[in-house]
Parts: sequence; structure tokens; C-alpha cells
Amino acid sequence: MKRVRVIKLGGSLLTMPNLKQKFQKWCRENPHPLTLIIVGGGLVVDAVRQVHQANPLSEEFAHWVCIDLLQHTARIAHEILGNVDLYETIDDLQQPFSGSEVNSPTPIIAIVQVGICFAREYPNLGLPDSWDVTSDSLAAAFCQMYAAEELVVMKSSDESNPGLPAGIRLVDPYFADLAEDIDQVRFVNLRAFK
Repeated sequence: MKRVRVIKLGGSLLTMPNLKQKFQKWCRENPHPLTLIIVGGGLVVDAVRQVHQANPLSEEFAHWVCIDLLQHTARIAHEILGNVDLYETIDDLQQPFSGSEVNSPTPIIAIVQVGICFAREYPNLGLPDSWDVTSDSLAAAFCQMYAAEELVVMKSSDESNPGLPAGIRLVDPYFADLAEDIDQVRFVNLRAFK
């Protein structure tokens, strides 16, 4: 199987004016044969949180609405980043693991609509349908599904809680347990990246 790196691109980064340039520079300085990107919800999902605060929604309903919305943030990121593929189906996602792309010398960088890997009827690695599971944990679970050797969590901040490993405070409660099974987890403040 082809080596996989997953980048969880924080949805808040979609509002960063020079996202494309910083992301491309980071990828050039950190090359990998196959990079799959999971895009967070950012302001789009925050709008659902605001609706929930004003008019409480069931956690299960809100969870799946937010996962559905990630397809739109993935498309927005695809438009912003430009020179990356967009995998919107399981068949798309299988391309780098089969056919002519398997031995491609050119690095593959693709955004994955994470919702294609999670559904109400799937076990979803035991993750609950709640606000406690964000796109950070979905990205870590995706790493397990595709045996990723590395997860790079790109955020707008690098604050950390001194009592926890660097970056863990920035993610949801389920992330740490899922991340234990990933060989390498890095946190990158892309806003501060030069």
C-alpha cells in the first residue's frame, strides 16, 4: 500500500488571505508521495453551533449536519488551493492505491470529502454522534482507516495546555485516543508559518 500522510486543514484557515501560498510552500518544504487533506468546518460549522445555542438541536442531528457541511468546506478549499485533486467518492479515493497512480513519481495531493468515509449506518470506529467529535477526530479516524503514517493538524493557533502534549488542547476530547495509533502527529500553525 502506498504511504499516506493526512493533513487536517483547519476550517478557520479558509479565511486566511494567503492560504494557497503558505500551504503550497509548506508542502514543498515537507514533500510526501501521497497527501490526503481533510478540511474542517470553520465558520460554516460554527453557524450550526450558533443555531444550536439559540434553538437546541439533537446532538445526533447536529453532528450529521456538520459532517454534511464538510463537503462544502472541502470544495471551498479545493477552489482556494487550486493545484490539488478533490476526491468526492470512494472510487476517487481508491485511485492513488490502484491503477497507474500507484507508482507515480509525482506527489499526489488531494482533498477528501471526509463524509464519504462516515455514515449513520457505519460503525464509524465507535465515535459518538455528538458535538464532542469534530473534524479533528474524523481526520484521526480517517488516518486509522487508511493506515496513515502521519497526521499533520494545521490550525490558526499553536496554543497548548502545559499538562498535555503540544496541540492536544486545540482538538476535541476523542482526538487523543485516536491519535495514539498514528505513528507521527504534528501540529502546525499555518498562520504563523513563514
